[in-house]
Amino acid sequence: MKAKLLIAAAVFLPVMALGLPAGLLAQETPTATPLEMRHFWHVFVAYTFAWILLFGWVVSILKRFRRVEEKLN
Repeated sequence: MKAKLLIAAAVFLPVMALGLPAGLLAQETPTATPLEMRHFWHVFVAYTFAWILLFGWVVSILKRFRRVEEKLN
């Protein structure tokens, strides 16, 4: 079973490595201007929301640690 997996990997990986550069070269170069970034407002809103949630989570953990520390003292 291991030998078949090793043989498959030995054949598959070089074939994929040969095909990768051609696929990358075939892609179109990005031509986005700063004005086109306004189409991604939802991404910025999502990241802002995620950072706010992360900050709130850290603050709540710190409050819990303080309570536990006060109880121990």
